[in-house]
Amino acid sequence: MTYGNVIYFANINSIGGCESFFYYLAKKYNKYDTTIMYKNGDEKQIKRLRELVRVKQFKGQRFKCKKLFINYNYEILDYADAKEKIDIIHYVPDEVDKPILDPRINKHLGVSKLVCKKFEEITGEKCELAYNPVEIDKPRKVLTLCSATRLTWEKGKSRYLKLCSALEEKGIPYIWYIFTNDTKGIDNPNIVYKEPNLHVIDYMAISDYVVSLSDKESFGIMINESLKIGTPIICTNIEILEELGIKNGVHGYILDMDMKNIPVDDIYNNIPKEFKYESPKDTWNKLLDHTRSKYKKECKQKRKVRFLRSIYYVPHKVEYKRGKEYLLDNKVIDELLEYGDIEIVR
Repeated sequence: MTYGNVIYFANINSIGGCESFFYYLAKKYNKYDTTIMYKNGDEKQIKRLRELVRVKQFKGQRFKCKKLFINYNYEILDYADAKEKIDIIHYVPDEVDKPILDPRINKHLGVSKLVCKKFEEITGEKCELAYNPVEIDKPRKVLTLCSATRLTWEKGKSRYLKLCSALEEKGIPYIWYIFTNDTKGIDNPNIVYKEPNLHVIDYMAISDYVVSLSDKESFGIMINESLKIGTPIICTNIEILEELGIKNGVHGYILDMDMKNIPVDDIYNNIPKEFKYESPKDTWNKLLDHTRSKYKKECKQKRKVRFLRSIYYVPHKVEYKRGKEYLLDNKVIDELLEYGDIEIVR
């Protein structure tokens, strides 16, 4: 058998510029007889390529083709009976990383004018311009989830696992930020564990949903926070929801405790966008003693601190040096203590 085009790359990695080049080339020009040969390859990359073109593992077998395109690796020249042997230059040549010139190569291709120019300056050989094809697939929306929770059974650890499985079975791309100290609770590449901090609300605001899958909640602070900033929720059918006035399909999606019949398609395609929500009105104004506070004066008091690392503090437009001591307001100190940047001297 004589192949039309053979494109050889020894190691097809899980991600990389050359890997994208192979895919876009195969996607755009698969009407031409094309075979991608490799020695070692990422399973997912190879599977994706096989949907478009012939893919063969090179194990030292001899073959014939009309055109052989080589990417970095020249060992295949000893096994190929090709009418034309073409080297593709994917990098910018320089005096340190000089191109290899093999007399069996008939033509050199550069992926940009810059590459061609550098190649010709260093080698004196002609290099023909051949821009990489870029045939983008329509990007899918990545569902963004956020939770702040302990990953214990009463907080719904098993339900978190079931929701992950339901999304993955439907092939839905998602990223799930979970603020917790239990970073070994669930091993899933779509979960990004974050250390608990005082800025979780920022992540809740950019998420498609805030997720709470507990057995029960007495009030549901996270649920209230989410809805107050306009982010819908995914939560279990806990008793408090009726008291809070939360409705399925309006404020998000309410799931059964057994996690059966999860409306994955609706969760992905019908994210609630416009809804009104007001937390129950609190009565603490009647409960608290009304003696006026003097705390603002306390905030302005200064204390001496030592910086554990050098930082540029944007509000002050000042760089504080590691190991040096400074007098700072209590308000600033409280902020810096959260990140562990300082220690109190007195």
